[in-house]
Amino acid sequence: MRSGQDYVEALRDGRAVYLDGELIPDVTTHPAFANQIRLTADTYDRAREQSRREELSYTDPATGQRFSSMWLVPKSADDLLRRRKLHEFWAEASYGLIGRSPDHVASTLTAFAASADVFARGGREFADNVTHFYERARREDLYLAYVIVPPSVDRSKPAHQQPEPFLYAGVSEERDDGIVIRGAQMLATSGAMADCILLSYIVPLQPGDEAHAVSVMIPVNAPGLRLHPRRPYTAEATSIYDYPLSSRFDEVDFIAVFDDVFVPWEHVFIYRDIALTRDQWSHTGAHLLANFQALARFVVKLAFAAGLSRELAEHSGIINLPPVQAQLGGQIATTCAALEALLLAAEQQPVVNDHLARPNPQFVYTGMSLQRRLIIDLMRTLRELAGGSVIAVPASDRALTSSRTVEDIERYYRGATVEASERIKLLKLYWDFVGTEFAGRQTQYEMFYSAAQHVIDSRVFSAFDWDYGCSLVNRCLESYDLESDPMAMGEHT
Repeated sequence: MRSGQDYVEALRDGRAVYLDGELIPDVTTHPAFANQIRLTADTYDRAREQSRREELSYTDPATGQRFSSMWLVPKSADDLLRRRKLHEFWAEASYGLIGRSPDHVASTLTAFAASADVFARGGREFADNVTHFYERARREDLYLAYVIVPPSVDRSKPAHQQPEPFLYAGVSEERDDGIVIRGAQMLATSGAMADCILLSYIVPLQPGDEAHAVSVMIPVNAPGLRLHPRRPYTAEATSIYDYPLSSRFDEVDFIAVFDDVFVPWEHVFIYRDIALTRDQWSHTGAHLLANFQALARFVVKLAFAAGLSRELAEHSGIINLPPVQAQLGGQIATTCAALEALLLAAEQQPVVNDHLARPNPQFVYTGMSLQRRLIIDLMRTLRELAGGSVIAVPASDRALTSSRTVEDIERYYRGATVEASERIKLLKLYWDFVGTEFAGRQTQYEMFYSAAQHVIDSRVFSAFDWDYGCSLVNRCLESYDLESDPMAMGEHT
């Protein structure tokens, strides 16, 4: 299992990350990325601690080697429980705010490897490539990201009809030793903090898009690969006290540009195969296993939101008011409990085949559908609970230390149960969760990181057990007809 130091050193590899038009020489020391990298390194180290090894890792019976449970191929509900514990561990490090932690795309690759025969439809060598890269990633405990959605240029046209032949990333050249990728793809969330990026498509491709129908693994420092981030919130935070979440847990999102990036054949999983590019997500179980991680992470985030709301009510002296308790219980606690129940049901009722125990799709996709809807209601409830208190706070932590302002601050900003400094501290944390630009990105992420609402709802439709309900309806219909005797029926009531 990887050490934090090894992880940090691996990022000093000459990767091309640009911010404000300038190349960043070392992402590990740049203010926009250093805090998340430090957090990730610390979490790698904590996962290695002897007291956690049994809970967070497993021993491969074939080799006797121990690996992180993010690489465990689940064969049973017990294996899914082990994976959930690992996901919760990584999520708790950021209070559920970092969605693309190392265990997310590791889940995708693990499902790929478990069902490598799916990739053999394109040729046995591609299945072997998946297996070999999985073995390497597991051995080195790699941090993987992915880019699987094209840029929003002209969504009315397929990839091959865009204004440029390779505006969307695709194969511009085939060579004896590999292929060349040209174009761009998004969103490489946490891309600058990862070792490698999986490039593929989760959006439907059309006939004529064969050059884009690929699945390849690319090192972040590959020549010709450039990462362009959105505005990092960490760099704008004035202090941890004023922006306790923005300053530490911003998993920066990137557009990845592939300027004739060479990919050797051994890193190619799918080549010019539209059907297989689509099927890699569902036929392997990768979509389910990755979103099982996402649901486990979201449940941790909901628990954090619930704790915030309870602490705010305590600080304000309103916790015993019946309307407040109804709001906390009926809206916040209910949301938390419902999503956790779906997570546990997905884990305990897996769909098992020879290759993989898949988290139950009915519960995973129902959780994803509810998550997108409920996040808006949850944020509105948190805002209503706070009222104007999160706005009427001092501009910065300096107001608590200045001799000119400290007396007023201590007198007028105190809470029912806490001193002013502690109440302001909570209010700033609360606002960073619900109201800052960081908070806005968090809400947008929860709404759209998986797919549009109708796409997820279609998956719920496909996964739901309609047969049981229909059988009940049919049995009821068969129990009477036009000739039924009302008096005879009454004898049985």
